[in-house]
Amino acid sequence: MAHDSSTLFGTTTPDEAHSDAPLRTPHATQREAVSPTDTCTVVVSLKDTPGALSRITATLGSTPVLALAYVVTGSAQALAEIRMPRAYATRARHKLTRMVDTTYVSEPQFALLPRN
Repeated sequence: MAHDSSTLFGTTTPDEAHSDAPLRTPHATQREAVSPTDTCTVVVSLKDTPGALSRITATLGSTPVLALAYVVTGSAQALAEIRMPRAYATRARHKLTRMVDTTYVSEPQFALLPRN
């Protein structure tokens, strides 16, 4: 059975979209609907290994991520700040805690990512 990529990934093709509009995914509409007060930032401390950032994105594949910052802090340690809708934060924290490279997961009151 043959499927095109727009069917598999739930996106609009460039022909269907306006020429100046980006491709739309199911999470893109959720991202636009979330107000800044309904978001939170999860901070993940982890070992900086090859593929650590890929594991974060794979772990959060079904979570609408609004912003992600990844910084290597030295001595093979890294810090990732992930902003997402508050409704998804608890599940995302639990998923990130179970990740192999993770050393600590928190949700600080003040984060480094600027709010929109």
